[in-house]
Amino acid sequence: MGLVQREIEAAGFSTISISNIPDLTASVSAPRIAAIGYPFGLTLGLPGDDAGQRAALLAALAAVHGISTPGTVCHLPFALPESMSALKLDPPEVPPIAKYLIRHPWHLLNFMRREIPSSSVKS
Repeated sequence: MGLVQREIEAAGFSTISISNIPDLTASVSAPRIAAIGYPFGLTLGLPGDDAGQRAALLAALAAVHGISTPGTVCHLPFALPESMSALKLDPPEVPPIAKYLIRHPWHLLNFMRREIPSSSVKS
């Protein structure tokens, strides 16, 4: 998304990414980042929580005005609600990439640098 943001910004429009992994979002040079501490798939909050989702979105839009330096991360003031802890958010099966990294943790930095191991590497 950061790559698209840069092009939109070059056309004169301000943008912001809402991210629950702001370090990764910053690594693609996103112009503005609104960091939120919610889990994957629930970036703006619980399903059906219109007021909570609206509040998170409005906070992110307000952050656009407060960020003047490219690459700045604004941490939104939202905490994980108690009701979210009861949700079963883990996938039913461990994703293949996670299985690979569990067996080959030394490749994590390579993945973060977008250096994918060659097909000759055994899984």
